[in-house]
Amino acid sequence: MENAPTRDWKRPLLAILVCWTACCVLASAQDIVTIKECPGKPLPVTFQVDCSHVADPAMKQQCKPFAENQACEAFFAYKTITGISLEQSCPVFRYVIYDADKWPHPNGEGGLAGRCGADYIADDSIGIKSQIGPYDVHKTLHVYQADLGAIPYEHILFAPSMAEARRMMGDNKGYWDAMTQLKEEMARTSVTLEKGAIAPDKQCLSAELSTEANLYPKNPANLGQMYRKLERSRLKDMDDRYRRFNRMYNAVSGGTARQQYLLAHCPAF
Repeated sequence: MENAPTRDWKRPLLAILVCWTACCVLASAQDIVTIKECPGKPLPVTFQVDCSHVADPAMKQQCKPFAENQACEAFFAYKTITGISLEQSCPVFRYVIYDADKWPHPNGEGGLAGRCGADYIADDSIGIKSQIGPYDVHKTLHVYQADLGAIPYEHILFAPSMAEARRMMGDNKGYWDAMTQLKEEMARTSVTLEKGAIAPDKQCLSAELSTEANLYPKNPANLGQMYRKLERSRLKDMDDRYRRFNRMYNAVSGGTARQQYLLAHCPAF
């Protein structure tokens, strides 16, 4: 009987401990958003967004809409554009979002793509404002393009691909902004190529970027053909990379790309 008061004293402490543990588990679960299904269509990849490194509660609330846009919009847009089945190599796609003062990578990089996911600074991901909410079409594309093998430039096919992804996702303003920028860059590149103002070792790449920027607005269906007609290779030789892409551009253009810039500024292909 003398021990009864001691047991009664321990009960509320045990209840407090259990409650505190449950609250911690709940907070942790809220920090990590997992999307395994989308309305009206099966999702073959699990998307996970880890916001445990984000302090602001208001910013953290954007983790769920970001995850939903990546899983149910961006994933399917790039699957259609590229013809690449990401689920074969990445059954789980994981984002880790950081406040700028917690960023574990070199300064100056707002995001860093990995094999099946990406690390992102919050302002450049869940903090993005658009008519459809926050989303990413940049780092996701790096993961898709790993299927292409050796490429001549880390952002090859990026401008038309990101523009088309925005259009398919319903971000009309983002799409038209991207198209305006693409056309302005294409015009500048054409002028500098014609003037011979580009360094010799950069001329072929500039010709390729100008070619893809011209083919996409001419016929948006050309973009999907660029991915599908490209030969895959892991050879490190840069001239081989140029030749593979130029054969693809030429095939998609029906032979016109060779005559415009590629023949004059690139290795024979």
